[in-house]
Amino acid sequence: MTRVSTSKAKGHSIFVPNEASRVPQQGRSKASYERMVNAAEKLMIKRGNDDFTLTEVSKTGKVSIGSIYLRFDSKDDLIRAVHARVLARIEHDQNTMLNDLKDRDQTLDDFAFRFVDAYADLLKSYSPVLRPIMLRAANDSTTSTLGRHSAEKLSTEVRRHFLYFEGEFGRSDHHRLAETAFRMIYCTLARYLGLGSSPEAANEGNWEELKEDLAIMCAAFLRAKPRP
Repeated sequence: MTRVSTSKAKGHSIFVPNEASRVPQQGRSKASYERMVNAAEKLMIKRGNDDFTLTEVSKTGKVSIGSIYLRFDSKDDLIRAVHARVLARIEHDQNTMLNDLKDRDQTLDDFAFRFVDAYADLLKSYSPVLRPIMLRAANDSTTSTLGRHSAEKLSTEVRRHFLYFEGEFGRSDHHRLAETAFRMIYCTLARYLGLGSSPEAANEGNWEELKEDLAIMCAAFLRAKPRP
């Protein structure tokens, strides 16, 4: 079984593959390990799913089957290691993106346009590998839990950035409004990119127009006054 570590998210235990426990730290063994994980990721992107064999990983990564089983108990463990690596890269890029968007002099409209544009393009750049991962998450609780935890962290950070402009919000439940705004943005982009349960809906409409419309709707939603 894959070794796991336990962390806390909103009071619940989550189980995350402890990749570091079996990662070699130096020399040719480390290079071989990297080829295994990279090869599996390339095959996932190429196929659009995880329907590949460890023999294909062996050939693509130029590593032996024995070496793969030395580091991973199963193909499932290898795929979860890929997922952990991808999420780590995404989280790093998301944090960099949000730091770059900090500007105390901008308005809610400015931030909405800049955030939607940057986040949409970041999500699009990762969509080829996120598609197979999200398909797997439907039937793999470990993958699903790890992805959900990562999404919750991003939602918290984005909400915090939107709340810089709460003085422009039209209603008093600021945290709920900021969270709903991000959820609308993510769900719309995910549908366009074919992430999740409706891949057939991918690429419907104009990408640049979609980003502009989303930014306008987001700012308008946050400014909307309560019904009389």
